[in-house]
Amino acid sequence: MAKPWAPSHVSEVAKGLGIDHRISGEVKEKLVEMLHLRLKQITREMEEETLLNEPGKKTLSDPNRTRLGFSRTRGLMIEEIENVESVSSAAVVNANEILENYLKNSLLSAAEEADNEKVGTIKIRHMSTKTTSSDNIQQTETSLNESSEEVSVSNGQKIESLSPVNIKNIMKQLSGKKLDNDAVEELLLLYYDYASDLEYNLQKNIQQGDLSSIKNLLEKYEKLMMLGWMRRILKSASEKADYENSNSIKIEHIVAIDPWS
Repeated sequence: MAKPWAPSHVSEVAKGLGIDHRISGEVKEKLVEMLHLRLKQITREMEEETLLNEPGKKTLSDPNRTRLGFSRTRGLMIEEIENVESVSSAAVVNANEILENYLKNSLLSAAEEADNEKVGTIKIRHMSTKTTSSDNIQQTETSLNESSEEVSVSNGQKIESLSPVNIKNIMKQLSGKKLDNDAVEELLLLYYDYASDLEYNLQKNIQQGDLSSIKNLLEKYEKLMMLGWMRRILKSASEKADYENSNSIKIEHIVAIDPWS
């Protein structure tokens, strides 16, 4: 059964939204319940709209508009990767957002050219050299590849998904300390919450066209995938455990760390 967000994560999200007051533990738990309930409502609404648009469909989809096919994009990405071993779902979602934004901007520019000629059909001549040029795309790919290589060299380890066993093995390599089961569970929730937060901010900045923030977020995402974030959290938790003369890392050591710093 899928588990909801960690109360500590919801509290941090609230701070980012401008809530300056301290939030009690009981309220944090209540907020998780509220968000979970709202998500259930959203899912049911999306399911109804999906079936209204396409009766008999078996997969929940975005009822508002058609999106690039997930499996096609993932397959094309797999053919391009060199320094990692697989492509995560989050990476495909990010790529599709970037591609759809690129598609939108390209066609809006071409539509203006068509309007200037007072024609209702976009022709190949309306696609300007700037729009179709691959120079900017190539520069972006080169930059991302160089960044990916640096992360790969510094961290070395690549895995497709995290599990309690993966996390405990990483901890053994760092300090040899044991992780309590509830600490592992909290850490996994934080990891996926942090990934979701990065995805949300990346999509927002793509829509706003903030290239500097997009580059910064992509670098954070690459480090997350290469376990740089996980190692930082585990190292901090280990230091807190050492300070308390604890032989194992407990959930309070994980909760005390700001994963978004």
